[in-house]
Amino acid sequence: MGVKVFRPKLDDVERLSHGKGAKKQRGTGSRHVCHRLNKDERKAYELAKLARYLVVRGTGYRRERKGSPLCNTFRQRCDALGEICVVVGRRAGKDAVTIDFSTLRVGDDAPFVSAVLEDVLGAKYPDLYESAVRDGGVRVGSDGSIAIFDPIDWSAVRTKPIWGVNERLITVTCDRDIAKSLAVDVLKESSKFGDIDVLKKSPKFDNTDSKIMLEALQKHDIEDLLVTASTTDGDNDDIIDWNDI
Repeated sequence: MGVKVFRPKLDDVERLSHGKGAKKQRGTGSRHVCHRLNKDERKAYELAKLARYLVVRGTGYRRERKGSPLCNTFRQRCDALGEICVVVGRRAGKDAVTIDFSTLRVGDDAPFVSAVLEDVLGAKYPDLYESAVRDGGVRVGSDGSIAIFDPIDWSAVRTKPIWGVNERLITVTCDRDIAKSLAVDVLKESSKFGDIDVLKKSPKFDNTDSKIMLEALQKHDIEDLLVTASTTDGDNDDIIDWNDI
């Protein structure tokens, strides 16, 4: 029997994106987390629902909202569906593809991280594999095991809305003509995640266990891989590059 975790309802995700309150799952929204989309963000969101990955300029940050309603809403949708959250961040040089495993809400995401790294990056994009391992937020153990640096807070994963759960990111920096194909390949690989038994298991330890500290691994900061977003006001047309979606 699967472990019960907090998940929003899709209807509530849509309501929040229109600035309305959640009805079906109490606690899904927060006045401190922006979700309401403007006209252009709505267009990008609808495209993302079809493609299953989101495309934004930079990080999608909107200054007047002090956050990214578009990224917040898409991540919450992925959480409702129990899918990984894939975002392609367009920028002047190379693009950044971020893969967030937190929306799976599992106690151990190492098998899924390994599947993406080995079966997608390693098999199809070997140069990107090396950079992801070196700079993208993961570590490879002496035994060949692969994991994201930061430990999972199982209590938060099990009980909190996704905006209260830390992201579990792999970030891959690549050329623009590769970014979309990489996003698609990652999503294809994620369709096989249901065959991995850990989805149905709870962790063997909680966040008070010494194991959760993973031998006091050094916190790995991936923020330097993300460009500073544009900070214009209004409808924020320059946050989204419609010619590249």
